[in-house]
Amino acid sequence: MVNLKPAHLLFQYLNLMQFDIHKALMHTKLKHLSSSIKGRWLDIGAGDQPYKQYFANASEYLTTNTKRHYSTAGFELLEKQTTYWIEDGKTLPVSDNSLDGVACFQVLSVIDEPADFFHEISRVLRPGGKLILTSDFLYPVWSSEDRFRHTAFNLKQLAEANGFTVTASESFGGFGSTTYALFMRFMRSFPEIWRCKKIIAKIVSALMYLLLLMLLPILSLLGLAIFVLEKNSITNTDFTFNILLTAEKK
Repeated sequence: MVNLKPAHLLFQYLNLMQFDIHKALMHTKLKHLSSSIKGRWLDIGAGDQPYKQYFANASEYLTTNTKRHYSTAGFELLEKQTTYWIEDGKTLPVSDNSLDGVACFQVLSVIDEPADFFHEISRVLRPGGKLILTSDFLYPVWSSEDRFRHTAFNLKQLAEANGFTVTASESFGGFGSTTYALFMRFMRSFPEIWRCKKIIAKIVSALMYLLLLMLLPILSLLGLAIFVLEKNSITNTDFTFNILLTAEKK
């Protein structure tokens, strides 16, 4: 049965019309890295494995997820896609020096002890093993467990303090990509309507939001243009919504 609730229809419209610049940039970066992903890999917080295609050259693709982050229905769907169910990333059920690589996409911000997390990754990697990690920087809070935003300098420091040599630290595009990502995040949450206390302010905010919804197809084309222009921009780590870190265990 089709769900005709207004909120559901709104999110369907947003999913249909928006250009997902984060996903586009993530795929661009992983496409460049895929040839180096070989051997036995662990994907921490893999979810429904949206990036599994880039691990095609790996001899083994292992995954972790955390049960409390999913509803009962979501848990059932992920059961077959999860190798290990864990409580956090600070204790991994993997032997010392047993992995050729670890991937971790958009998980670090919910880890309460980042140094312990990097130490645990170093433990399970073989010498020369690779780490591919992405983490939010200039981006709104998205979970009650969302704790940290790490600069490129801090990510490098955490990695080096735990036995890694950093091979790259990249931004996700530049100013345009960050601005567009923040705008699309706002469109999915539209908080200003609900924060207004006076009814007139609520009406004005709602009308402005409706206008943006009408303009969304055009704005999505603008997002696509920004992606084309900035997809190879990797040096603006001072003003980016996301950061990619790659490193090797010494």
